[in-house]
Amino acid sequence: MIFRYKKYHFLLSFVVLSFVSYAQRIDKLYYEDGSIKAEGILENGIKSGHWHFYYPSGELSSIENYRENQLDGTIKYFDDQANLIAIEFWNLGVQQDSSIYFYPNGKVEKRGVFEDGLYEGKWKFFYNNGNLKRTGSYSDGLPVGKWTFYNEKGILIQEGHFEHGLEEGEWKFYGDFGDLEYFGNFHKGEKTGDWFRVTKKGKQKTYKY
Repeated sequence: MIFRYKKYHFLLSFVVLSFVSYAQRIDKLYYEDGSIKAEGILENGIKSGHWHFYYPSGELSSIENYRENQLDGTIKYFDDQANLIAIEFWNLGVQQDSSIYFYPNGKVEKRGVFEDGLYEGKWKFFYNNGNLKRTGSYSDGLPVGKWTFYNEKGILIQEGHFEHGLEEGEWKFYGDFGDLEYFGNFHKGEKTGDWFRVTKKGKQKTYKY
């Protein structure tokens, strides 16, 4: 009787372990040349948890997280020289929340927030020397409100407003040393009304566009 119990217990354990092994296993995907393309956990044929993807050269291209076969959680991307180039956050297949992107030298290229896969709120863009390139806000993926633009030395070269993704109202344009060069108004993305050029002596002259 004891022998039979042990035998039954052994068979039950074997069945449970076999089920677990089938339900959750490490799977690998390959390129046509046989080099590994990706590896991660499959649960009943569905991607789950951490996955690693690789370039054909073998370098890591991304570390991704999945839930119910969809991107979910923090995702990291790398270039083929192993430099971190992006950190994103996803929620069940939709990009959400804060994201940050990098140049190969490690400097930030841009940073901001996504909402339902679209740019939202304040964003900042940078040159690869670390200086601010442009900054402004988005709504539903379109630029809105005041935007400012800078040259690589960090000097303001352009400023104005957007409405529904189009230039609207007064815009000012500056030279590489920050001196106002010309200005005028936009309406729905088109120049309108009088535009003026500013001379080196500070005088305003009509600017034909």
